[in-house]
Amino acid sequence: MKFFKMLFIFTISLCFIIGSIYYYAFKIEPYRIHRKHFFIKKKIPSKQYVKIIQFSDVHIKEDFTYKNLQSIVEKINAENPDIVIFTGDLYDNYAKYNDDTHIIEQLKRIKVKYSKLAIWGNHDYGGGAARQYETIMKKSGFSLLKNEDQILVLENKKQILFTGLDDGMLGKPNFTPIHTKTVNFHILLTHEPDIIANMDLSFYDLILSGHSHGGQINIPFLPMLNKKAVAMTLFSNNYSSGMYTIDSDTQLYVNTGIGTTHISARLGVVPEITIFYVYL
Repeated sequence: MKFFKMLFIFTISLCFIIGSIYYYAFKIEPYRIHRKHFFIKKKIPSKQYVKIIQFSDVHIKEDFTYKNLQSIVEKINAENPDIVIFTGDLYDNYAKYNDDTHIIEQLKRIKVKYSKLAIWGNHDYGGGAARQYETIMKKSGFSLLKNEDQILVLENKKQILFTGLDDGMLGKPNFTPIHTKTVNFHILLTHEPDIIANMDLSFYDLILSGHSHGGQINIPFLPMLNKKAVAMTLFSNNYSSGMYTIDSDTQLYVNTGIGTTHISARLGVVPEITIFYVYL
């Protein structure tokens, strides 16, 4: 009798734990936003910095709408950024769900000192999104870079070069940066991190990417399961989340994104916006 009582308690406890994890993964973590801060300093010492915020992989859909985007915009504006960068995947599946009017309204609310930049992600091509993405971003005040360079001149006369690549899965990325001695800092923007393989990156100080979602599910003590989750997303096996040192002069940051795809859950990979203090 005692055995069955213990078994009953164990079963109830296990069901409670599983239910709690399920509820957290689907109803709580996907709607949290974590801020990550990084200080990027070149070898020449400086006390002046430009504040750059990156957000990525919003994946707007039925259970993650403009109302969720609104809270992201509020958190970005609270940081008073100089520059904001979006590294792709605005909608999850444009053919199934879209709400351009409200999305533009929210993205326009992002306030910056200098510029708002964006690049293409694979979901910005699929489901008919390719016909609307450029219009959405331009109406929202973003400069959409597609194998293009843009130089920003700061108040202190320092210059930052941004190179925005086309999407690596459904687009045609073309790696042709301009070279000028007047630029003080060089940033490469690419949606998929792994497409940088076999590229000469010595020209760049910082590479910003997304796409991976960090696998969305990261269960402690189950590395094989986590690796399989990351492997489901092409072109993010080598670099899946966080900061990497490519060589002594180049760093790569893979943002784990805001939204979800495939399943509307996150576990151990909290949505993020990333704040870079680049000293120039």
